[in-house]
Amino acid sequence: MSLDAHYFDGHSSRRHPVRLTALDGALRIEGEDGAHTIPAADIRASEPQGSAPRTLRFAGNRAFCEIAQGRELDALLAALGQRDSIVVRLQGRWRWVFVSLGVVAMVLCAAYFWGLPWGAKVIAPHIPITAMRSISEQALAQLDNFLFYPGRLPPDRQQKLRDGFRALVVDDPELAAYGDRITLVFRSAPKIGPNAFALPGGQVVILDELVQMPGSNDEEILAVLAHELGHLACRHGIRQLIQSSALAAFSAAWFGDISAAVAGLSTMLLNSAYSRDMEREADGYAAATLRRQGKSPALLASALEKLEAFHSAKKRLRDEEGANDEAGKFLDWISSHPDTAERIQHLRAAP
Repeated sequence: MSLDAHYFDGHSSRRHPVRLTALDGALRIEGEDGAHTIPAADIRASEPQGSAPRTLRFAGNRAFCEIAQGRELDALLAALGQRDSIVVRLQGRWRWVFVSLGVVAMVLCAAYFWGLPWGAKVIAPHIPITAMRSISEQALAQLDNFLFYPGRLPPDRQQKLRDGFRALVVDDPELAAYGDRITLVFRSAPKIGPNAFALPGGQVVILDELVQMPGSNDEEILAVLAHELGHLACRHGIRQLIQSSALAAFSAAWFGDISAAVAGLSTMLLNSAYSRDMEREADGYAAATLRRQGKSPALLASALEKLEAFHSAKKRLRDEEGANDEAGKFLDWISSHPDTAERIQHLRAAP
């Protein structure tokens, strides 16, 4: 089997026309400067790249041959015992390309929806709370800069809530890992309205508007705080931060500039909404805590109903006025939780 090719000696860019012939497990190269033979085992064929010529490179030699693609080349390579890998052969078949893309997409989706949450759940208990404390303080400082005001409740009212909150904390050994880092932080945020949320460093922020919400009472407020303690006990904030950081690191490694991912950790924390499963876990934790204290999980259900009614009314008013509250959008995860009606129903059905 023979065909024409161009030979490059590896010392200049000049092309030498040659004739290639497969002979008994070797390649004979004949040109104007003579002929020589190269064992088939020392030959490496490049992968096909569209209609571009392929190259044959030779072990221990900078020289190579450039050959047009086609059946003649395929026959020559077959005569030399050269065969493209299975991956290369599949790349030339569109059906297999699409199948491969589908498999990759499924693997990535599985990694995102199941693998990453599972990994975060395994890793979270091993993350030092001190590290999370620093990130949480940065996040809270950001909120204080553009959204929060200092809490304005009377000192005796704050102390009463702190005492009730502390009773919830000491009631559960799962929170012992936080030591004395679990603190109740009072803030005011008229743009958000009544709510509370937990930061993974142990700070539980309660807004004055929750305490002052019409119809609310301390039992319901403490039920909401028990729910937020559930996020701490289950390390939900840390798990969300691990997931966000892993995604950011993957994107940064792929597209570059990993420093931006590291610098944006606190922003990721603020933007990471809890999943539905995490909300249900925190509800279950709150229900168990309330039962241990001789109270009904319906207290949390009642608080959720009032919060949902307040925020729904506020959203309707904002929509009617055509308001564009960027700060409110930035903290949508604080002011709304998924499947509130389902959660309320489940809590009311709990014994």
